Amino acid sequence: MFRHALKIVWNRRRANRLVVLEVAAAFIVTFVVAAFAIDARNDYLRPLGFEYDDVWLVALTSNNLQPLMFGNPTQTRAVVEDVLARLRTLPAVEAAHGIAMPPFQNFYLMTPLGRDADTLVATQGNVMTAEGLEMLGVRAIDGRLFGPEDEGQDYIATVVNKAFVEQAFGGESPVGKRVNFLSPEVLARAPPGQAREEQREVRVVGVIEDFRQLGEFSDRVPYSINQQQPRDAFTNVLVKVAPGTERGFEADIVAAALSVAPGWTVTVTPLAELRATRHAEALLPLKIGATLAAFLLAMVVLGLIGIVWQDVVRRTQEIGVRRAAGAASAHVRRQIVLEMLVIGLFGIGAGALVAIQFPLFEISQFAWTSALPSLVVSAALIALLAMAAAFYPAWLASRREPTDALRYE
Repeated sequence: MFRHALKIVWNRRRANRLVVLEVAAAFIVTFVVAAFAIDARNDYLRPLGFEYDDVWLVALTSNNLQPLMFGNPTQTRAVVEDVLARLRTLPAVEAAHGIAMPPFQNFYLMTPLGRDADTLVATQGNVMTAEGLEMLGVRAIDGRLFGPEDEGQDYIATVVNKAFVEQAFGGESPVGKRVNFLSPEVLARAPPGQAREEQREVRVVGVIEDFRQLGEFSDRVPYSINQQQPRDAFTNVLVKVAPGTERGFEADIVAAALSVAPGWTVTVTPLAELRATRHAEALLPLKIGATLAAFLLAMVVLGLIGIVWQDVVRRTQEIGVRRAAGAASAHVRRQIVLEMLVIGLFGIGAGALVAIQFPLFEISQFAWTSALPSLVVSAALIALLAMAAAFYPAWLASRREPTDALRYE
């Protein structure tokens, strides 16, 4: 029966070519949305690299409403240290530490790091204390995390993720290696004091799986975390609270911070809320694309229903002859559905020829790991929709009596 349906469709290929193009366009749109969805799912399933449960972000802002970053005067560092000391005295606070770039925030440090000056890669970065790493549950898979033994040394201890190791070191262990290299031209343009600091070695002491600062739906990128230095002062503070702490405890944190930093602005937000906001922002384009694709597919299905019904009406006498010759109504339904399936398969084939080009351009969302499953999912969905579009007209056609069909003009 399938061979017979294929022969009928092929003999009417000129009449069916617009339908094939319509199905191909629907397949390509479905493929794109599926690829983005599968890529997002793969990103979500990768390890986040840190723990965010019961961790709250306390953002401090100076009285001039300008956020203060590290490298500020001694007075600012002293205020931040006083705030940390005060927060640690609160009964529900288990730990409090500064951090340069809080998780789930859409800003980050970017520094060129690598094996040597010729293998530098753009690397997202962060700065925090050893205790801060422990608070966030960061684990080393090679070497160790930086700690008290690295304080006061002539190098800056850092940990890097596996993505950095793969790109900068080709998978070899970077533990104990220097990763900061600046050209003489860059050093010559820097002030003397800054040049000396830039020349200070940044040494890898350990490798972590990852630290996905921008959340689960972010790309896998090279990442490094430097140990906080005495000159660093962060106005972003992460506070680990006891499990089950109510959101009302926020007022206690604000009051405690303001008691030692009067005139400053204090904002408290759980990392879980920042994560949810980040997820909503990351998934918004995918939701919009999926909604538009759903409307497009609905229009395609309605169009196919009309096309099949028109074809069935045109073939009324043919169907009547087959019914009079003893063909069962189920056989007629299967024949019409199979013909629509064959047309759908032609459209899927044409669309696949276009869709398969996307991974060849090495676009991250269309890598082979997401492109191949997307092809399968899209093909299955379009095939099902093609058969579904033919089912109702085929059912109506099969209910006609042979005598009525033979009298049709």
